[in-house]
Amino acid sequence: MLFAVLAIVVGALTAVQSRLNGQLSTDIHNGIAAALIAFGTGWIFVIAACLFNKPDRLGLIRIWSNLKTRKLKPWEIIGGMGGGFFVAIQSSVVPVIGVAIFTICTVGGQTASSMLVDFIGLSPSGKHRVTLIRAVTAVITLASVTVAVWPQLQSATFKVAPIFFAILVGIIIAFQQALNGRMNVVSTRPLATTFVNFLMGFMVVTIALIVNLIRGGTIGHLPHGLLVYLGGPIGVVFIAVSAYTVKHLGILNFILFSVTGQLIGALALDWLAPAAHTKVSAYLVTGTAMTLCAVISSRIFSARKRITT
Repeated sequence: MLFAVLAIVVGALTAVQSRLNGQLSTDIHNGIAAALIAFGTGWIFVIAACLFNKPDRLGLIRIWSNLKTRKLKPWEIIGGMGGGFFVAIQSSVVPVIGVAIFTICTVGGQTASSMLVDFIGLSPSGKHRVTLIRAVTAVITLASVTVAVWPQLQSATFKVAPIFFAILVGIIIAFQQALNGRMNVVSTRPLATTFVNFLMGFMVVTIALIVNLIRGGTIGHLPHGLLVYLGGPIGVVFIAVSAYTVKHLGILNFILFSVTGQLIGALALDWLAPAAHTKVSAYLVTGTAMTLCAVISSRIFSARKRITT
């Protein structure tokens, strides 16, 4: 239960992070630059934490030592590149197809690839059979997200290439979570795992920003308010908690719970601090309720099955 609650909480934080990063992107008129600032502020936070905390420094040493002895393969530490790829694609695709289609495509990619990741045993939790109840829960979750964003979906624009990249980045994120979980088994310290994750993501977003600027992109003045810069630290919490919980939940369960939290967070934001032209809709409430019911039913069914066997 604890790990499920943690996954829901970090999912809700993702909704807050999206709002903050979106506001920063609007303020400086460059989504990729906003992503780089988020990665940079988050990485600075992790560097400070690792610098002054001996167990986290030892975690980084364990990662390096296992890399040198090949107990940890180089491909197992590149999960953070998926996060960098995600924010780079997000900043480029959302203005073209809208948030609604982007959300559905990424959730669809995540739920489909998470079943593959669990099936092949890429995460540290090992292999998980793709049972009927797990597949049905994933489909219901995708349907729930569709219901939640239906008003925005009706006014969105369908374009093949951006939709393809949105689905692709969703697929990559599921693999990122699995790789982070594997690295965390070695480091035993979520912050040490997060340090490497942010390093890899920072590299990808830096390259993306350089390309953006070469192609004529510009960066506006940085806002003075500190609140919009909290997206990076929230990302630290997400990566650290996900690396810790994936081992216990598996990729599919983690994504189902985090998507539930994301919808709950979006609902709370639209109710307590609505952005311009947003409001709490019956679609969002219904989609959130559907997701909660699907995930809870799945857990109850799984628990009963374990008891009977």
